[in-house]
Amino acid sequence: MTIAKFNTLINVTFYIRDSMKILMTDDDSDDRLLALLEFKKLNAAHSVDFVTDGEELIEYLTSRVKTNRELPDLVLLDLNMPKMDGREALKKIKSNPKLKQLDIIIFSTSTSEKDKKYTLGLGAKSYIVKPSNQDELSAIFRKICDDLVEKPGWHYSIGKPEKNIL
Repeated sequence: MTIAKFNTLINVTFYIRDSMKILMTDDDSDDRLLALLEFKKLNAAHSVDFVTDGEELIEYLTSRVKTNRELPDLVLLDLNMPKMDGREALKKIKSNPKLKQLDIIIFSTSTSEKDKKYTLGLGAKSYIVKPSNQDELSAIFRKICDDLVEKPGWHYSIGKPEKNIL
């Protein structure tokens, strides 16, 4: 982790993390494998975990909250899954005060405008229709990795400089 600290009237701590945690929720084993291969092909330093349905997603996230473990920086969420679909999982996440800040990208085969409006309305960051060819898939995962690296965490405080706890 790289840290730059600027001491002025407003103290700003700028964190650039070398790796981010991605959680992909998808019931299709081929899609999970393709995603893993794409992230590896990009030499992304990000860690990628997988769950296979909405129930596993909610269980994964709530267990991390209960045990004070780090939440993922990004959730890629399929909509059409068994047990609990992505729409219901997204609704549960965004209604939970400890999870609602999560960045979630819908990554689904659904081209339905209704699905897109509904999920974006619930608070999904973006809606991506799964591409049908490898080049498009590579471009999507490259963009996701680039966006994660460029997305710094900012912390603002007024007054005295904060101690660097890292």
